[in-house]
Amino acid sequence: MFGKKKLEKPKSVLGIVLYDYDLIINNDLKNILISIKLRKNLNPSRTGKIFDNISLKFEPHIKDISKDKLKLDYRSDKVRDLIIEMMTKIKSLFEKIKNENFDINSPALSNIYSEFEYTFALRETIRKKLKDIEYDYT
Repeated sequence: MFGKKKLEKPKSVLGIVLYDYDLIINNDLKNILISIKLRKNLNPSRTGKIFDNISLKFEPHIKDISKDKLKLDYRSDKVRDLIIEMMTKIKSLFEKIKNENFDINSPALSNIYSEFEYTFALRETIRKKLKDIEYDYT
């Protein structure tokens, strides 16, 4: 009666991509983001494997929703562009962290957490746009 509400997997392609994105961010990246926010040093081998794993998970989704493979209406097309921008931005942030040898206190990474927050703000923008066009997963 008071159990946890089960979240169904969406049926639309964009919904599935966002569902998987949310799972990846909440499961794989959550502890690393906390460490980045607190400016703690990252374990290079562990963090590098996680970054590579997440990047490999993002690639098929980016290919699945590309303009060549998926034809959408105008509003959904805008959402697709935002999703691709969000995933490529996160991948570029991973590369930036790798290039600095996972040293969060490096001057080049002084605003890295704010860049991650920008991608999360993109996620909120996507959520609002999907609610406007009444998608099955927001």
